Parts: sequence; C-alpha cells; structure tokens
Amino acid sequence: MGSPITFSGFNQIDFNQVLQAVMQQERAPLTRLENQKKTLETQNTAFSALAGKLSSLESAIENIAKDDSIALLTASSSDPGVGVSTTGGTVTGTYDVVVHKLAVAQVSSSQTTYTASTDVVATGGKLTLTPGNGDPAVDIDITGSTTLAQLADAINANDDSPAAASVVQTAPGVYRLVLTGKETGTTNAFTITDTLTGGTGPALATSRPADDALLDVNSLSVTSASNTLTDVIPGATLSLVKADPATTATVRVTRDTSGATDLVKKSISAYNDLTTFAKDQNLAAIAGKASIGRDPLLRGLRDALRNTIGEEYTGGTQTRLAAIGIGFDMTGKMVLDETLFEDAMNDSPADVQLLLSGVDGTGGAFGALTDVVEEYAQSGGLIGSTRMRIDEQIRALNRRMDGVSAQLEVRRAALQREYIAADLAMTRLKSQSASLSSVGGGFRLF
Repeated sequence: MGSPITFSGFNQIDFNQVLQAVMQQERAPLTRLENQKKTLETQNTAFSALAGKLSSLESAIENIAKDDSIALLTASSSDPGVGVSTTGGTVTGTYDVVVHKLAVAQVSSSQTTYTASTDVVATGGKLTLTPGNGDPAVDIDITGSTTLAQLADAINANDDSPAAASVVQTAPGVYRLVLTGKETGTTNAFTITDTLTGGTGPALATSRPADDALLDVNSLSVTSASNTLTDVIPGATLSLVKADPATTATVRVTRDTSGATDLVKKSISAYNDLTTFAKDQNLAAIAGKASIGRDPLLRGLRDALRNTIGEEYTGGTQTRLAAIGIGFDMTGKMVLDETLFEDAMNDSPADVQLLLSGVDGTGGAFGALTDVVEEYAQSGGLIGSTRMRIDEQIRALNRRMDGVSAQLEVRRAALQREYIAADLAMTRLKSQSASLSSVGGGFRLF
C-alpha cells in the first residue's frame, strides 16, 4: 500500500476518507472470496474430524466382525498351585486337576571344586554339549588359559547351547560350575563330553536329571515337557506351580458374556459418537454456520450405517440385530439390551456369532458395517476424495485472491494519484482565490 494521504484542502474535503470508502467498496469481491475460503476450511476440518470418528468406529466394529469375536471364555482354579487362563474357544466345562510332579530342567555341576572363580580350568580342548532333542551338538572350544568364570561366559555366549552356565559358591572358598538346561522335560536333557586339557577340568556330572510334568485331568494321566499346558483343556492354558498329589484343583471354564458385551458396547459408543457429531453439524447448518451438516456425503454415511444395522442377515436362527438386543432409541442413538443379548449368547452363541460376523468374519451385520466404513474412510475413499476436492478449491481461491489483491493495489495507487492531483489543483485554486480577493479589496478603496 502507498503512503497515507492527508488532505486539508478545498471546501473541507478529506480525500483520505474518500479513498478508504471507495476501496472498502471495491474490496467486496475479495471479502466474498475470503469468506468462501473460511467456509471451505471449516468444512475441511469437519471432514477431518469425521474421518477420525470413522477410524474409531472401524476399530471397534472390526473386533466384533472377527469370526471368533464372542468366543470368549473365563477360567478359575480352586488352588493356587494350578494357574489357569483362557486363550479362546467356545467349550465350557469343569476339570479336576491333580499335579503329581512338575517338569524340571537338567542340572549338571562340576565334581571338581575351586577356591575362586578365577582358577584356571583349561588351556585347550573343548566341552561338547549334545541336546537330547536331536539338535546339533554344541562345541565350546578353548584356545588359551581359561578360568572357571571365563568357561561359563563362553558357554553362555553360544546361543545354541542347550544349557546356561553359572559359577556358584557352595561354601566359603568353594566354587562349582553349574549347567542348567534352558528348557524343562526329558526331551530337553543334554549330555556333556569333556576333552579339556591343561588344567583342572570341571568333571561335570548330572546332579538333577530332566523330568516331565505328571498330572491327572479328570482322572486322565497327562505328561508334559513343560509346566505350561495349552492343549489339555480346550480354550485354556494350565500353569503348574506346585506339585501336590494330595490336592485336587477344580478348574472351571465358563463363557465370558461380559467380555462380549463390552465389545458390543465399544462399537455402540463409537457409533453414537459419530451420530452426535453429525447432529452437531446439522444444528450448525440450521443456524447458518459453516458445517457439513447438509453435505450429501454425511447424510449418505448416516443412512448407510443405519440401514446396514437394520438389515436382515441369513445363516443362523437370529437374523436381525434387534433380536439380540442391539437397536435404536427415540433419539436415533444405538442402544443395547444387555439382558436380551446375554440370553441370546447363552442360548445359542454360534447363531449370535453368525449374525455378527458371518462364517469367515467378512459377513454378518458387523462385516457389512466394516465394508461401509471402509468405503468412506479408507485411503482414496469418499472422505479422502472430498477433502482433496476441498483442498483444490482452497488453492484455486488463494490464486484468485492473490489476483484480486494485486488489482486492488493497482486501483488504490491510481486513486491516490488522482486525489493528490485534485488536492494540488484545489490548493492552487484556493491560493488564486485569495489573490483575487486581495485585488478586489484594493479596488473598493476608490
């Protein structure tokens, strides 16, 4: 912009105010463009918020769309010596578990004792550890003076070693090398071949052999190389903590209807959050504010989601979500009748699962909902395309605004020149008028 004009001139005309008034009027097209840009920016922000809410809804409904989403179990044990947790599945039941012995790892210790961990045990040769599970033998090669602690470090440095080594002080001034199997069970036992030379070799011998866990499950004898058993009770994992042949632990596996209810509630919450957002956008549009309340994309999304929820789905005895307690209230928000849902879960969980997810997780009501959400929310989807279109419109407006601003600057400069010239002309006229008045006054003397 040019420097301000201060006109005091002729007939009290303030040309600076005239310039400002004219430019304000001529700036009207630029103001309209600026308002259009603000509206588009507000709408773009709203579409971004919509995408975020759709992402939350997508995450929630995908958890239910899985073909085992409600195959949730909960388990308990009457004795702390037998821990239990669930891993999935649909089979419930009660199991009596008696643990006769735990699985243990082999322990081998040196028969030779040492006064310190720094005592030299060998200067050459090797120690060979051969796993009992068929894996290749592991050689620990010694090529120089090696202390007891260094031998333990060499064993531990080999990731393929079937045992971990440690130096243990069994009494004051008495040290032994101890090898402990990395895995429990008889199949994970190992043998030791000692061909070390040049020192007092450790002479390792087995002090505790590897052994399997032994337990009864509903009077059926079970052995396991591990104290963690995943294939004895369907859908549950047993963790053996203590052997106690005199104690029977009662393990109960029941259906976790509350877990399935929570999954549905999360989806309902995400859907209602989206519904509230759409309602707020509509109220803003009614109030004449910039929003996406009247955008056909938002209306289409709401209609598609609601229609999908209300559809009929075949495959099981339950064909509509309303039949298992999932519906809408008078305000249009989704609600859950927990009693009806849990009754349906207890009566026929397989049919409920079919209604929710279909056979393979891509069907059913929530599989269909996932398809709707992905159509709008995925990269290159309807929301993404709309935001790209708005971004291009904003860029086009910026270009037009730059052009109009440049034209206004040219117009302002031209008007300034005209008004300055007018002011100078009027100043000269005022000066000439004063001179003429002076001459006229002289004539009146005669």
